[in-house]
Amino acid sequence: MRSPDGRAAGPPRIVYLYLAIIVVTWAGNWPLMKLALDDAPPLVFVLVRLIGTVVLLGPALHAMRVPLLPIPGERLGLFWVGQFQVAGFLLFAIVGLAIEAPGRAIVLAYTFSLWAIPIGLLLGVERLSRFHLIGAAIGFAGLVLFMNPGLVDWTSGRTLLGNVFLLLAAIAWALGSCLYRRRIWRTGFWTQTFWQLAVSAPVVLAFALPQMTGEPTHWSVSLVAILVYNWVVTTAIGYFLWALVLTAMPATTAGQVLALTPVGGFLLSTIIFGGAVTTDVVVSIGLIVAGIILTLRG
Repeated sequence: MRSPDGRAAGPPRIVYLYLAIIVVTWAGNWPLMKLALDDAPPLVFVLVRLIGTVVLLGPALHAMRVPLLPIPGERLGLFWVGQFQVAGFLLFAIVGLAIEAPGRAIVLAYTFSLWAIPIGLLLGVERLSRFHLIGAAIGFAGLVLFMNPGLVDWTSGRTLLGNVFLLLAAIAWALGSCLYRRRIWRTGFWTQTFWQLAVSAPVVLAFALPQMTGEPTHWSVSLVAILVYNWVVTTAIGYFLWALVLTAMPATTAGQVLALTPVGGFLLSTIIFGGAVTTDVVVSIGLIVAGIILTLRG
């Protein structure tokens, strides 16, 4: 699209509003999920969140005549993408979030684009560019600083485990993304999304069963409200707006804006739960976000 003077026109301004809504709502969800864990075991929360989303999305897509099953030949591939991008990410992330502060959790989980570089090289879907190398170096330097003994109690096995789970969540997300990029998919966006969510539910159920029988869930008003927020706002509306964004601008450009999500999540977490914002925290998060943006530019 070009402007009247012949120059290439940028995306409509409304697209940036869509991105702002996505960043704010996704960033705010991490503190909310932390609050929900006061009432529900972590894996049970993820299971109800996932099932509720599938139950909400399925009839809506059917009413819009969107196929619920991917094109034959793509179902198994999208199944494995979903196991890493949805099931693996959600399971590792919620266990890490149960241990760590939501601000720290979202920053570590959003390092997935940094991990996608070495994974992509191993799978043959990534070619190193100057931006990839510089971004990875800056991002991983920030990650090392974020893990220094001044910020992480290396004598606490529980603390280390929480950080490991969050990094595994990022790695699972990155692996799913790299598997997705290995081929061109003919299945529509919404069908892909629904299928990945649906095939992840049985796996999450298998992991959640022990907590369902061993730990009680307190169905408070706040827990239900947070679940509804996850079903409607972060998933249904969030993915809908993301689809609109991708029709107006390249995914790499949108991804650079989305890199602000961990910053927003960290700030909201600090406001709600408190915590010191020291120089090394600011520098490490700044380096991680800068690295993410540069790798996306590559």
